[in-house]
Amino acid sequence: MSTLFRDPPAARYSAFSALLLIYTFTVAANATLGLIICLESKLHRPMYLLMALLTLTDVAVVTNALPRIMANLVARNRISLLECVAQMFVYHVAIRLQAFILVAMSLDRYAAVVHPLRYGALASNARVLRSIPVLIAAAVLPVLAYANVASLDYCRPMVLLAPCCQVTFLSSLACTETRSYTALYYTNLTTGLALPLVVILASYALIFRELHRGGRGGGRGGRRGGGVGKAAVHSCVTHFAVIAVSFGSVFFTFFSSLQLAMGLPGDLVVVFQTLQYFAPPALNPLIYGLRTADIRRSLAKAFGRRRVAPRARVVA
Repeated sequence: MSTLFRDPPAARYSAFSALLLIYTFTVAANATLGLIICLESKLHRPMYLLMALLTLTDVAVVTNALPRIMANLVARNRISLLECVAQMFVYHVAIRLQAFILVAMSLDRYAAVVHPLRYGALASNARVLRSIPVLIAAAVLPVLAYANVASLDYCRPMVLLAPCCQVTFLSSLACTETRSYTALYYTNLTTGLALPLVVILASYALIFRELHRGGRGGGRGGRRGGGVGKAAVHSCVTHFAVIAVSFGSVFFTFFSSLQLAMGLPGDLVVVFQTLQYFAPPALNPLIYGLRTADIRRSLAKAFGRRRVAPRARVVA
């Protein structure tokens, strides 16, 4: 089984170099962010622990895809059926886990904005750590059904018009009945991505309603002062940007697959779909690193920069 790349040799090696740089940067950025969160005691809070877990899934996604894509670019290596199924398994587990982590982050922001006085009771490091095995089990168990795709009878040319293995492309090569696999794929897509997105959007609808009430002075946020509102808005916008990048890339790839069936050139689909495997992992640490003051200060401290002294308070 070989993945389709038809670029000229010079372009292939240029693409390999670009992907290698992107891969190196992505792994280094996510590893740095995760390490900073682990080492800095001030960042040992629920939101940052979830952020550290998100960096692990980002590294898993990019490592699962880019090395194989780069190998195909320079050597046109063949991939075995079992390796293809394993690649699908890792990817689907990782993106489902990312979706559940983003749900937990949105619920954390909901508790911080709507119930600030009860935040310590609603969200804690212990609860986050206890939820990790549950999140992993919820991500792994539904994807186990994809292993059965290896037992299908493949009688068509084993060439995938995709940068990495996917259930829809792989089942299209089989001569046996695959409607059950297609139904399973869309069920997993709904439960693993669409439902988490609905929960996230509902959480942010409640958050922005509370902020709007606070801005008018009639809600709980208005009675507690505007400083909390500004910090909440900033953190919510940062998190929402990560949500847009993560879910946007997945659904963009899904629709590009449909466009392939409607006649979109296969090579163009490959380029579009490749973005899915490195754009969110590369952008997420940049978004959090640039927009989160605590992380910026921790990075400056870790790299030996002198921290700016706080302003002296004037005592009346």
